[in-house]
Amino acid sequence: MEIGLMSQETTQNASLFTDESDLTVLTMAESANIMRAMLSSIDLEELTNDYFLILAEKLPCTSLKLTFADQVLRTGNAKVRARIMKISIYYGQPFGTPQHAQLAYSFSKVLTPVQRKLLSEIHSIFAMSLKHALEYYRISQLATKDVLTGLGNRTNYIESVNKLISICKRNNDTFGLLVFDLDNFKSVNDRFGHQEGDQVLIVFAQILKNCMRDSDYAFRFGGDEFCCLMIDSTPKTNAMIAQRITNAVNKHPLFSQYGVSSSVGTTAFIPTDTAVTIFERADNALYKAKQAGKNHIIAA
Repeated sequence: MEIGLMSQETTQNASLFTDESDLTVLTMAESANIMRAMLSSIDLEELTNDYFLILAEKLPCTSLKLTFADQVLRTGNAKVRARIMKISIYYGQPFGTPQHAQLAYSFSKVLTPVQRKLLSEIHSIFAMSLKHALEYYRISQLATKDVLTGLGNRTNYIESVNKLISICKRNNDTFGLLVFDLDNFKSVNDRFGHQEGDQVLIVFAQILKNCMRDSDYAFRFGGDEFCCLMIDSTPKTNAMIAQRITNAVNKHPLFSQYGVSSSVGTTAFIPTDTAVTIFERADNALYKAKQAGKNHIIAA
């Protein structure tokens, strides 16, 4: 196992294990307590936070960063001139492609040999639980992601909108919903084949990601049906982002080549809404946009 030990200015390699490899720092009772704590949750954020609290009690650890898939989890307070140890962790199915994650430990000072051994023992316990949690996350993502575009699927949308409605009703907030349909998309599949149709879908998904704010979410329901949840968004913001997406589609050479545009229905959450009513309102607006001659944006 290789670790990078870095300050703000320098980088060097070091081994986590010391020459005192036969020394056991943790007692059996301490190891058992840490193991119980690490087995208490499968949630990556909760597990990482719990692990950091254990580390901070025993070592001069100021922060911890876990990088995996397309996510980064941070806990603690990062220092400018901290000593950083990075440890790679591989997980996944035995016969599948190994997945890679990285833990970055930040310390306020250089660890002594005994402290390095202690870190090694604690990390080994944590790594077992972390691999299970990472694999659980990976499988969960497969169940809620559209395989072709990488966007959330319909199941993910339903979970997200119900959660968002609950939060907004509790905090008296609002959000926006944009529903999209690609005009003339069927003709792409019919005339040029599904491979070209898939490329159109992939590019449209990328346009959604590029045009939305970092706080917003995009989903593909299947076929050429997409939607976006716009967090803390006003009708004016909904219209602005919908227009930005429409302009990007109209200017893209792939969509021009195949004569594909997008129709959009938009709406904003109101306190009496359910997941069904807000979607029906946006979907009806989308229908009116299609009826108006396609490549239109209609707000409801």
